[in-house]
Amino acid sequence: MFTPKEICCRVCGILSGLLLGLPNLFGALAPVQCFALLPVLVCAARWKLSRGVLITAGTYMALGYTLPQVIVLLLPLPIVVILILDYVIVMMVLVLAASSLLSRPTVLRCFVFAALVVVLDWANFTAIPIWGTAQSIVRPWSSCRHLIAFTSVTGMGGILFLLAFVQAAAVCMINAGWINKPMLKAVSVTLAVFAIVNVISLTGKPVNTIKVAAVGWNEAAVERFGDPESGGGFENLLAAPVRSAAAQGAKLVISPEMGFYVDQFNRSVWIEMVTALALANNVHLAVGYADAPRNENRMLLVDNSGRVVDEYTKRYLTPYENFNKGDGQPRFIDIGGVKIGAMICHDDNYTSISRRYGRAKAGLIAVPTLDWKQIRFAHMQNCIHRTIESRYALVRASYEGISAVISARGKVIASYDHVTDGHGMIIADVQVYDQRTVFSILGNWFVLASGIFVAGYIIKSKWLTKPENAV
Repeated sequence: MFTPKEICCRVCGILSGLLLGLPNLFGALAPVQCFALLPVLVCAARWKLSRGVLITAGTYMALGYTLPQVIVLLLPLPIVVILILDYVIVMMVLVLAASSLLSRPTVLRCFVFAALVVVLDWANFTAIPIWGTAQSIVRPWSSCRHLIAFTSVTGMGGILFLLAFVQAAAVCMINAGWINKPMLKAVSVTLAVFAIVNVISLTGKPVNTIKVAAVGWNEAAVERFGDPESGGGFENLLAAPVRSAAAQGAKLVISPEMGFYVDQFNRSVWIEMVTALALANNVHLAVGYADAPRNENRMLLVDNSGRVVDEYTKRYLTPYENFNKGDGQPRFIDIGGVKIGAMICHDDNYTSISRRYGRAKAGLIAVPTLDWKQIRFAHMQNCIHRTIESRYALVRASYEGISAVISARGKVIASYDHVTDGHGMIIADVQVYDQRTVFSILGNWFVLASGIFVAGYIIKSKWLTKPENAV
């Protein structure tokens, strides 16, 4: 039989997992994460529980976090198993650390716990990088763009540090039953520092404006008009929207990932069709296609004179995607002094590529994508973080997903859901900047600093030798 405390710990684990995970399905609920950790942390820090009970609570927390998401996203079974095991380890360590660290209400221990959570989240999407930063616990905070401008300095880890520290401090005071003035002071100072960095990160003026368009479609449109590389499909899915966008003043039009299938027999004809379309409409094109002979997922960059400027090959492949990988090196096309970079779909889940464009002062990134119905909102949530971190605008054109124009501040200026609305086009003016951010220059320095801080505490206190609350 379980004791009441053991039952409560399990229930609180599930509750914390659900509160952490639901915002990933409903982005507007991101602020719920401000108190999501409290149930499990209060139990773990208040009662003297065995490691077995704490590990079980962490397991329940991981299940509460992952199961609703994997059910909704309909991920393949092997990936579901890997992700669940991954989060079980992360949550178990989190609960064990809370029991050991937060049983005594000190500011230092709260900081150590927050830093550890940052490292755990980073390890989660780095050690097993199935979906990149889309695996991060704080992915849904892209819906609160004005509150997370500081990620241009800290990266996504800064969000998690703030959430974990404030809740750890609250737990210490709840369990102690009294107001800890040093703790309140530490919370106030931490919030003030992040607020100041946030305000500073919102400064800066755009240097230019460019009108861009994205064209997208779904399987139903292909069935209706024919293959996109054929006459009727090309005309209705790409050529007609490009003419419309150009007539409205668009300087760049992009189309979806693998929107076209190109082999050695139709390549020359297809390229001639694309370049002629750019020349006839005085518009630059970024066209996603599958290159059969090279077995690569590529993007063709064509300028308004009909010249092929460059090509980009997708670097990060999703599971079961059997293309040859690209080198991930930046590719650019210049439009009126605005540097336009290139990524393809899953690439925007990895900051190793996105930061390169930030360091190069790209003003806008063209991102052809191919999503599926269940994953499209999660992918959209995550790609917004790239714009805030590196301060460039982003335009994505989707096959079976969401096309969008996103500002360098993370604002969705225009969007179109091709799953529900079929083929179509969006067009919008977007401001561009030429500022490098701290994150684009230094990368995950905040995670490194957190790791050093935790390691220093462990070495100095020999914390791991005997957890204080284990019985």
